[in-house]
Amino acid sequence: MFATSYRLQATGYRGFTLIEALVLLFIFAVVSMTFLETYATGTRLIIESKNRLGATALANQKMEIIRSIDYDIIGTTTGIPAGDILEYETISVNTVKYRVHTFVQYADDIFDGQLGGNPTDTIPNDYKRVKISVSWGALGTDQTVSLFTNIAPDGVETSAGGGVLSINILDSAGMGMSGASVHIVNSAAGVDVTTQTDATGNITLPGTPAGTQNYALTVSKGGHYGVMTYPPYPTSPYNPIDEHASVAAGVLNQKSMVMDQYADITVRSKDPFGTDVPNIAFNMTGGKILGTDPVTLASIYEYNQNLSTSASGVKDIADQSYGQYTLAESDARYQLHKLSPEGATKDIFDALAGQATAVDMVLLDTQIGSVKVVVINDADGSPIAGATVRLTNTSLGYDATQLSDQYGFAYFPTALPGLVAGTYNLAVSATGFQSDTDTANVNNALITETIDLIPN
Repeated sequence: MFATSYRLQATGYRGFTLIEALVLLFIFAVVSMTFLETYATGTRLIIESKNRLGATALANQKMEIIRSIDYDIIGTTTGIPAGDILEYETISVNTVKYRVHTFVQYADDIFDGQLGGNPTDTIPNDYKRVKISVSWGALGTDQTVSLFTNIAPDGVETSAGGGVLSINILDSAGMGMSGASVHIVNSAAGVDVTTQTDATGNITLPGTPAGTQNYALTVSKGGHYGVMTYPPYPTSPYNPIDEHASVAAGVLNQKSMVMDQYADITVRSKDPFGTDVPNIAFNMTGGKILGTDPVTLASIYEYNQNLSTSASGVKDIADQSYGQYTLAESDARYQLHKLSPEGATKDIFDALAGQATAVDMVLLDTQIGSVKVVVINDADGSPIAGATVRLTNTSLGYDATQLSDQYGFAYFPTALPGLVAGTYNLAVSATGFQSDTDTANVNNALITETIDLIPN
């Protein structure tokens, strides 16, 4: 035994330490993972390339079939123009499922005039424009191949009848929105077709069958709040802003709709001193205006929900329409004082398209001794901002002064705890107005005092 040990030491041999073994294993793992990731990425790219080639071949095949059929039947079974082609098909090629979308429309070419133009074109269906899109996988834009072609009639162009339906999709700034998906349905005419707006936000469909308020439109786009049309009153319980489209024969019929990016909203419940108030129930109404009440003409909003803030006093409302929203508390203990940041109205805020909007509900606890002073102009009832409001009680040693905000509000106490029960003297003054005094009887609850100042 001793001789063997001596020989190992004499030859200079030594084994790996534990640390050296761990380092070696770590290096091997990193190299292996890098190799596997590279291999997996390369495999995915090869598969995607193969799928794209298959989609391109399928699109070319479908396009050749369309070019070979009679001009009169080039169209989809539920499209404008109508024909014998299915708008949507699912085709399997070598275990890969492809979704094929065929869209056909008449083109009103500018070179021979357009309907309603100068000169006008009395036959606006000059030729047919065909788009074939083949998608696979998640059907996203990066997994879609599209082909386009124009097909002219064999002889002299003839009228296809109907009228021209021109759809314009605009954002909230009035700019045309490209790439918006528009689903058009008219069951009476057998129309059920989906297409996309061009670079100007327009879709023009010559040869659309005539119909009165029976073209239902549904518009969508990734990251945007979708819009749709509604049937007229009384089928809808209000007068819709976006009514179903009408098409009169032989004329240009325009329909415009507005949509924009999602607005994300965060509502927080706080007291006047910035402290979170948990679990506050409230109602939020607003966003997209669907229409007006047929009797009162009041706006009918799409969003009207009863909500509640969390234990930390926060409520997130994602993916909503841009526009104005109104908040109203529904907790009997609290009164909505105002919103922060302050807007034109104490309970209304604006949510902007494509932006995150955070707003605080400033709540007054009705069960603590406190005074809310409202200073208004006696001449017209408008609030007076910047008025000096002083609340005193000599025997209690209380003396505090506040300036009224843009709503004419001033709140006491200026910090917790609440006011001790008693009778307080109130003095209010503002530039351009006669000063006024009053008393406030505080007894473990919120009281509101309205002061009317008379202009000088």
